[in-house]
Amino acid sequence: MTRSNTLNDMDAFSIVRKWADSFRSTAAAARSIGIDRRRLSEQLNADEEFSEEVLRAAGIVRVQPPAEYYLRDEI
Repeated sequence: MTRSNTLNDMDAFSIVRKWADSFRSTAAAARSIGIDRRRLSEQLNADEEFSEEVLRAAGIVRVQPPAEYYLRDEI
């Protein structure tokens, strides 16, 4: 089921980038949420997945799909 407010990866990246750009520097954005500037830079450069702190600060909630279970014989 897709909801009308579902974001794809590019949408999320754009929103996070806009949030980060609202600060004077990447270091200031990182300080505002209590993470290291290097860690935020890695996330903004797509070297690392966005952390929950960064997504929350940008107003995004990540919802993981439900787990799927299979019997080993059928894999």
